[in-house]
Amino acid sequence: MDKFRNFIEYGIVMNMTKISMCQQDDLTNPILKDGFTEEFPCHIYFIISRPRVAIIPERCEFNELIKLVFRVQKEFSFEEKIIFLKPIEDTKNYRIESEFPHSKFYMFNGDKQILYAKSALYYAMHTRKYSEEFNSELLYIGQSYGKKGEKDSTSRLKNHSTLQKIYSEAIQNNPDKEIWLNLLSFDRELHTSFDGTNKLNKRHDNEVQNVSKIMSKFMKNELSEKEIINFTEASLIKYFKPKYNIMFKDIFPSIDHKSYQECIELDVNSVSFQLDTDCINTKLFTEHIKPSFLNMASFTLKSKEYRKNLFDIIDSSLVPTTFGNIKIE
Repeated sequence: MDKFRNFIEYGIVMNMTKISMCQQDDLTNPILKDGFTEEFPCHIYFIISRPRVAIIPERCEFNELIKLVFRVQKEFSFEEKIIFLKPIEDTKNYRIESEFPHSKFYMFNGDKQILYAKSALYYAMHTRKYSEEFNSELLYIGQSYGKKGEKDSTSRLKNHSTLQKIYSEAIQNNPDKEIWLNLLSFDRELHTSFDGTNKLNKRHDNEVQNVSKIMSKFMKNELSEKEIINFTEASLIKYFKPKYNIMFKDIFPSIDHKSYQECIELDVNSVSFQLDTDCINTKLFTEHIKPSFLNMASFTLKSKEYRKNLFDIIDSSLVPTTFGNIKIE
């Protein structure tokens, strides 16, 4: 049987609108919590592994330029990295304070603290050229909704059992790595296509009714937010296949899954996501996905053997690898 496309097809695309990078001890920081609002809530979080970076306080210098020296660990070897910054004031009273293992530091001008930063994050955001050694392995994907419907991911992550397990295993198995968190917000779009080559019939009338329903729900913001986040999480897990995720790795999408049943009933063609981490200077990867700033994927909700994906006109094999990773199923 040839694959078919409905007269009217529509798919939901989740575009990443905001991403923050932090560690578990940052979750109580009011600046981080205030960064996610009702308008831009934290929908999804990633647990990632990055190279361990430490500042070398005694090697830092303050003259016409600020010279900050960092040490990047790779297994049992260390490589020094230097960044230069142009000061906006006299630096003669500047100094760095940092305690072992020097994963964070404070900068002072006399007795006044002017900066607090995590070494790895500060170096990553100020280096001029991206280095592939800072590619970050995506270990786990979760959503902000708890089992009881709570949406405060910062509170959930403080005592998250999987996060504690990853921390424990990382320290034992990969002491040259640090565990970081990405907090993400997504915005949804409804993409629609019309097949002008088909003549109208009664089946098309039903399709028009379906698309009218979903467009109405979409404009009135009546689609279940929890269900949308459910399939966003599921599609991300299906795509990346992180080593600590079990659910959705191989079973998404399934028309029997209750967590996104409304989209199945509305005959949504596909669910997609677009993820761009260039803004945090980080390429994500897993065993199944090569490192890239840009990752895009679309999954057909109904059987892909019979239903064409809304975006199947795109041949992902022809997209240059420098552009990013694209997957359409």
